[in-house]
Amino acid sequence: MTDDTAMLAFASKWRHWNGGPDEDIFVEFGISPTVFFHRLRAILKSPRWSQLTPLLAQELLDICDHRLRGPETRAS
Repeated sequence: MTDDTAMLAFASKWRHWNGGPDEDIFVEFGISPTVFFHRLRAILKSPRWSQLTPLLAQELLDICDHRLRGPETRAS
């Protein structure tokens, strides 16, 4: 499984819970959640992953945007 595939699988599995816990992201990928969601966003924008359903792709992009905004804006 490639890193891209693993990241998409992780995010898809955790999409109902805002993309997954920070600790699990670090343990699974060895990177911060900020780096993870930046990379995931780039993966989702890549033409290579156009086979994702538009609904799933948009849901994951929304999660990336939400998580990248920072904790001070996530509470609202």
